[in-house]
Amino acid sequence: MRALSAVIVCLVLAFVPAAFAQEPAVIGSGSFSPIVKDLDKSVAFYRDLLGVPAPPNAAPVEFGADPVLLNFLGAPKAQVRVATVRIPGTTMNVEIIEFKDIDRKPIQPRVQDPGANVLGLLVRNLDTLLSHLKQQGVQVVTVGGSPIDINGNRSVVIKDPDGFHIALIQPSPLPETTAPASSNIIGSRFALAIADTEQTMRVYRDVLGFTIQSRDFVTDKNMNDLFNIPGAQVRRSTAQVPGSALVMEFLEFKNVDRKPIGARIQDPGATRLQLRVRDSDATVKALVGTGGQVITTGSNGGAMDMRGLHLAIVREPNNLFLVIFAQGQRQ
Repeated sequence: MRALSAVIVCLVLAFVPAAFAQEPAVIGSGSFSPIVKDLDKSVAFYRDLLGVPAPPNAAPVEFGADPVLLNFLGAPKAQVRVATVRIPGTTMNVEIIEFKDIDRKPIQPRVQDPGANVLGLLVRNLDTLLSHLKQQGVQVVTVGGSPIDINGNRSVVIKDPDGFHIALIQPSPLPETTAPASSNIIGSRFALAIADTEQTMRVYRDVLGFTIQSRDFVTDKNMNDLFNIPGAQVRRSTAQVPGSALVMEFLEFKNVDRKPIGARIQDPGATRLQLRVRDSDATVKALVGTGGQVITTGSNGGAMDMRGLHLAIVREPNNLFLVIFAQGQRQ
């Protein structure tokens, strides 16, 4: 029950309303949700990274087998535990999930592999944070282990305990933020490695209603050094998630070895991203029409009701698990 409550609270708090002339399907963003091998280890990592202390006298997070939650997750015979860490200055959370009593195959996606993603964190002082992380033994991906200038912003890429890529970005100038003055973290971004830009645009532009700006392939040494992929070319497409402050990038790589990650929902290294929509049934159906696969079970291939929400998990063609949800249950 605790795990189910965490999911519901995370979904509801993440909504940011907005009005759009063309009424895109998506009206808000939610959490970045990594699937991990060891929840306790991952929670400690993200609390330290984000500067969010543990609640006083916090009880250990226990596994549960709530059938409604497990059907939603597409793993009806498993057990699951969930913990959430808020990203300062955003409505986005890191909602961390660990499964057990189900076959799991951890993956270690490379940044260029379709389905891999990068959580971007905006920081006030990159040098202080990076020095601290190095002292903790955190793996730095960027060539030379030092920040690189990317479009005027100082950036470096690290990995979390499960191999998820995290870009630490010090913008110049610093943007306005709602993060407290004591917080080094002040915002977030999200990037997804994709197999094909045109195919991906049919999902995010045509179905979900994102307004996307795409560029041609370029070779950018600084970008290659940032991700440690020498010689690669990258095509970047950028969008702000409708109804949200979250900026999302789609990265198609070439001239570098790529392999789709192919992770299942329970595999450490898989990722979910939550999107609030106007009509979850219509959105799920449209996503299936673009090659998406409904993971949620017990819903006849569509959305289900859970604690005042109508929702489903859909694996989109790049293997990102999209949590599609709308408020209100269907009769």
